[in-house]
Amino acid sequence: MLFIIKYIAHKNDSGEIQTVEEHSEGTAALAEGYGRAAGLEGFGRLLGTIHDIGKLCGDFSRYVAGGSGFSRGDIDHSYAGARYIWELSQKLGGTDYAAELAARVTVSHHGLHDWLDGNGGDYLEYRRQKNERYEEISAAADELFKNGEPGRLLKSANAEITAVNMKISSMLREAAPSDAGRAKRQAGFYSGLAERLLESILVDADRTDTSRFMCGKDNSLYYDSMALWDGMHGAMEAKCAELGGLTDKISLRRANISERCAEFAKHDVGACRLIVPTGGGKTLSSLRFAIEYCRRKNMDRIIYVAPFMSVLEQNGGVIKELMRETRGGLYLEHHSDMLRLLDDSAEELGNYETRADSWDSPVIATTLVQFLNTLFSGKMSCVRRMHRLCRSVIIIDEVQAVPSKCVNLFSMAVNFLTRICGSTAVLCSATQPLFEKNDYPLLLDSRGNMTGSYTEDFIAFRRTRLVDRIRTGGYTCEEAAEFCFGKYSEAGNLLAVVNTKACALKVYKRVKELSGSSERPAEVFHLSTGMCPQHRADIIEKIKSALYHKKPVICVTTQLIEAGVDISFACVVRSLAGLDNAAQAAGRCNRNGEYKECRDVYIINISEEKLSFLGEIEAAQKASGAVINCGKYADLLSVDAMSQYFGKLYSERKDMLSYPAADCGNDTDLVDMLSVSSARNGDNKPKFYQSFAEAGRLFSVIDDNTEAVVVPYNAAADELIAGLCGKNSDADYSMLMRKAQGYSVNVYSGSLKKLCDDGAVYSSESGCYILRKGFYSKEFGISSERIEAELLFY
Repeated sequence: MLFIIKYIAHKNDSGEIQTVEEHSEGTAALAEGYGRAAGLEGFGRLLGTIHDIGKLCGDFSRYVAGGSGFSRGDIDHSYAGARYIWELSQKLGGTDYAAELAARVTVSHHGLHDWLDGNGGDYLEYRRQKNERYEEISAAADELFKNGEPGRLLKSANAEITAVNMKISSMLREAAPSDAGRAKRQAGFYSGLAERLLESILVDADRTDTSRFMCGKDNSLYYDSMALWDGMHGAMEAKCAELGGLTDKISLRRANISERCAEFAKHDVGACRLIVPTGGGKTLSSLRFAIEYCRRKNMDRIIYVAPFMSVLEQNGGVIKELMRETRGGLYLEHHSDMLRLLDDSAEELGNYETRADSWDSPVIATTLVQFLNTLFSGKMSCVRRMHRLCRSVIIIDEVQAVPSKCVNLFSMAVNFLTRICGSTAVLCSATQPLFEKNDYPLLLDSRGNMTGSYTEDFIAFRRTRLVDRIRTGGYTCEEAAEFCFGKYSEAGNLLAVVNTKACALKVYKRVKELSGSSERPAEVFHLSTGMCPQHRADIIEKIKSALYHKKPVICVTTQLIEAGVDISFACVVRSLAGLDNAAQAAGRCNRNGEYKECRDVYIINISEEKLSFLGEIEAAQKASGAVINCGKYADLLSVDAMSQYFGKLYSERKDMLSYPAADCGNDTDLVDMLSVSSARNGDNKPKFYQSFAEAGRLFSVIDDNTEAVVVPYNAAADELIAGLCGKNSDADYSMLMRKAQGYSVNVYSGSLKKLCDDGAVYSSESGCYILRKGFYSKEFGISSERIEAELLFY
């Protein structure tokens, strides 16, 4: 189609231009493909077609060409598509809902909005009524669309979103909310996720087409998915055959669990549980199911999600082994520490950032934080990724680590992904939360458990027993240390896990005193997040070596060791927290069945632990105490005991499960903000006015008001610090900051102020905080009185 004026969408560094027509067509084609996985291909094409028609004006072309006097943001090019599609819907009739949704997505494709403004007005209506350059824009758009395509696409979009709404209605009937307000919030929440999904489709298509033009190359992945799944299937079967040669009872039970998971892939699966005891081969079994299911159902990708870096690193290695060939972007490991692990080449960094932005790889391993950010963060880089969750097998490992405040958000998001987006969610843990029992329930399949009955599995893998040593008034830190040393004297080595860094340090110091005066001294280690990651890794390796050589060892630590660290002690003492924490601690005891009999894991309560900032642990202590004291369970680590524990915990934390959002100045929560915003509109509006921007700003999986401080741990850290301080004129600060992550400690604001006041910390040339020599201990890192809170990684 020829225009007298070639309206410009973009100009690259070579001076080449991309017309609005070219960009619209390129974006529409991509968005159509991205939308197909969720049955929204027509809607995707519509959004790509209209999203940038606001650039069909001379002022924008002159701005792109340069020398116009306009600055970035001076020309509102997003409102025009919203106005144009709404006016078209009025002419056609009967497509108002689809047009409303298309208008909202178009207006927001450069940033999320709240649909009620600060005065309670309709923000979309304000944008849709704008008139800047609209006469020129609409005339050019009429010429561009004289074939009538937007009208046809609008009808397709209406049919597609109607089908989505029918599925939402079906979910509401199944969830059976007990009151009308809760039903309306669920309906609004799912409608909001549908809007975010469409936003994701458009944003990714827009950015991808723009990048192709600006960079002059196509970074998209092209591969044969069935060949990939077949190749991974072959590698998995070879791995299973190798392990199948083992004939001991434990190996045979692992093989049996794996076979049941492979068999389960014959069913249509939405949301299910994989309940496997510690040591039961959960990772391989879940991946075996995922690979088999992808082969049978031609799914788009496998996404493995873990809450803890130790779990992710360990199981990411298993995935890479199964893939055999990980070059070319087919495997993506996405987490905050990944940048530190990359080579220094600009090409590798650029390729990684492209993959991390788009999540177009067929196999992804990421953190729970990144997964939840993809669904709820207000950052457009997170919104962009959401559509990649469609038609995916999503393995969520250690699912009990979902923070209480995120429980209802998580449950409804899984419902949306499995019922609307064609995905499969596998919730993995030996300690399964009862998400389906809450006010906003997770909708499990009728075949809820992948392996069927798991009773015999837990009997076969039972290696520990939980022993109650809680006492009225609790133990002081000194008494706790004496209890631990006594149990070490009986067992030969011991792990002690407490809830706070301050308590860990006190217990460690007293245990070390006791060991020094004992006839049977131990090598005593201390671990906490007051140490940099490299320091912790080095200590864990020393502990593993000492245990391997059967040396007497005591380790006093916070909960950072509880998940994914492949280490095994003869005895464990755990300060009272959640029963799930006790189970994780028990996983570090007799881990490999090296002791023939069950080993003891003792639960004690420490009176000196200050938990006023950790309401979640206080609630967990109360729920655990209730289960322990009821006297009903001979095995406190059983699935039944865990079920009662989570039931009591969620009952105790009921008001916290929907992510309270007091920071926004209203007595509301994110479920409300992402559904009806009733605190803002009186709950009497005929349509949903979600507060997407504000909810996205408030959402944070980790409550973390910390700053990173680079510490002088060793010679490598000293060299990095010298570079960060400008002592190397050729320093690449961004590269140095990536490498410095391994030598950084996250310090809370109060502790940082004290360190600064004491002259312990200074700012470098690169703007980061540096700890002076003499203020970092090889025993306990940076000492801080602030409690242990940073459990999850991003």
